[in-house]
Amino acid sequence: MFSSEFQNQYFAQRCRAFEAVRGIQRIDLLNDDFSSAQFRVISQREGIDAIVGDAQVILIGGAYFGDEAKGKWGNALVHEIDFVIRPNSGANTGRTVVYNGKKLSLHLIPTGLIEGKRSIIGAETVGDPVSLEEEELKLLRTLGIDCSLLEVGNFFITTPYHRIMDVLGSGINASTGVGITPTHEAVKRKTCPRLDDLFAHPDHLRRTLKKDLERSYAAFVAGKQQLEQGWTKEDIATRLKAIQQEKPRVVPPHVLDFAQAHDPLEFLVDLYTQEVVNKGNFPKRVDANYEVKRSLERGLRLLVEITQSHPLSNARQQGYRYSTSADVTMLGALASIGVSPLIYKTVGVNVNKFPASSRVGPGNIPGSFVEQNLFAENKIDSLAKLGDACSDFDAICERYFNAVGENGILEPVTYTDSTGTYEIGQAMAISNSRHFDEKGATTGKPRITGLFDCVLEKMVADEQGPNTVISCMDRGNDCEKVGLVVAYVVCLPSEKKFKKDEIGTFIDCNGMKYRTGRIIRSGEQVPTSDVLQYCVPIIKVMKGWKKTPINDLKEGDLLPSSVNKVLGAIEHYTGFNVKGIGIGPESDQVLYLRRSS
Repeated sequence: MFSSEFQNQYFAQRCRAFEAVRGIQRIDLLNDDFSSAQFRVISQREGIDAIVGDAQVILIGGAYFGDEAKGKWGNALVHEIDFVIRPNSGANTGRTVVYNGKKLSLHLIPTGLIEGKRSIIGAETVGDPVSLEEEELKLLRTLGIDCSLLEVGNFFITTPYHRIMDVLGSGINASTGVGITPTHEAVKRKTCPRLDDLFAHPDHLRRTLKKDLERSYAAFVAGKQQLEQGWTKEDIATRLKAIQQEKPRVVPPHVLDFAQAHDPLEFLVDLYTQEVVNKGNFPKRVDANYEVKRSLERGLRLLVEITQSHPLSNARQQGYRYSTSADVTMLGALASIGVSPLIYKTVGVNVNKFPASSRVGPGNIPGSFVEQNLFAENKIDSLAKLGDACSDFDAICERYFNAVGENGILEPVTYTDSTGTYEIGQAMAISNSRHFDEKGATTGKPRITGLFDCVLEKMVADEQGPNTVISCMDRGNDCEKVGLVVAYVVCLPSEKKFKKDEIGTFIDCNGMKYRTGRIIRSGEQVPTSDVLQYCVPIIKVMKGWKKTPINDLKEGDLLPSSVNKVLGAIEHYTGFNVKGIGIGPESDQVLYLRRSS
């Protein structure tokens, strides 16, 4: 799976980092005891009332880096609302829900549609209207879902050339390949076509597309031709065909047809005329923000399905270099649909996941078992490509947590099986991805997982409010031990060139100097990725609940002691109030909670 040269370099790098920080003193957070924490299961009605109360606008948002099962919680609350909106971002995300025993991944369509709720795609979303029909609407109609309840705002159009620029121009693991970044670049350039342009006179559509084509795709191809050979129309089509064999969703037929078209501009005009404008069952077009305002004025209740997550927003500096293209914080979502929390009573629900935070895509996440690009850089783009490596989940977890020292720092020991020798973080990443079936709903890539990160979650709670629900708590049924990240410690590699002063090397971030050995505790300011990439976690090891599983708990039951302690610790370190936990993939596999102490 990994070359011996790569493994040697990787392990040596981990060892150097460990040696630099192994001597830090045990911090007081590791001594905290949560034996008095108690949570009791309450009824669904009481639990939902405790979450949403009499709020008219309910926001469901991700609290980590996406993949938290937001669709599940949206569906759990959908019967409390009258209509639902997808406010912004694009089809690079997937909301996974279970409908009549079938797992569905929706990308642009709000999941409320499958529950018979009026659903709106907001005007600040970006999407491919052809794929909207071919990927999502056709499937829902075959399942008997009433798609007439779907309305679409004047969203930005992701064209075939935006998708080609994305799939052929993005770096390893840097994109889902469905055209998001090039579309948003066109939005910022003010040349991106919108849905209304497709329904305008063909000459208007032609002018709009021509302007964006010239400023984006033509410039992209010309730039590539200057840098390397093999960028003729035929070469581009050949590359796309090869990708289509492995990833048909990334290169659907109309994208390949565009690449091969004799007259690309006329191809687009004809495509949108036939597949969108003249499509008899294309969703109803509306002024999305006006419809939301009018419905709220009538007293109707709105659910806002926010895609991705707070730390992935381009409006947050901590992950900016690896963020998505839209402001997907709760306030950003409200702004995109023109709703003010000063006018309508609003509540936010932060969705977390346990025990392994996860992400598909690059980024600097100290709580992860390994760097986010580990799989991608080694061409592992599916769970199947993990093979049989690191299949003994229990043994790997035991070795990992036994390697956490008294000061909370993980020693980079190795794990060996018949497939090879792995640094223990690698083994955990491989084993957890397979054991918990962690893969992207949009890409199918195995997710890089990690530990629940209280440092980052404190920041999210401070900015988006205290309500949280935590998906996948039943995974603790499989674990003898679990871990919480309660602090980071900075570890600057000696071979890198950093600024220096009379004390030594440092990174200047927000006016503060971060040096090797500096501890960043939960509640302190979180630096940017320039610093986060050189941070390692301080881990609080806690008991799992393998011997006291939680799936069969009923109303009135107290949670097992080990679960109580973990939830108590999460609340203490983050400021969240845990309102519910998920115990399975179905929308009704939820335990609503009230803290008893």
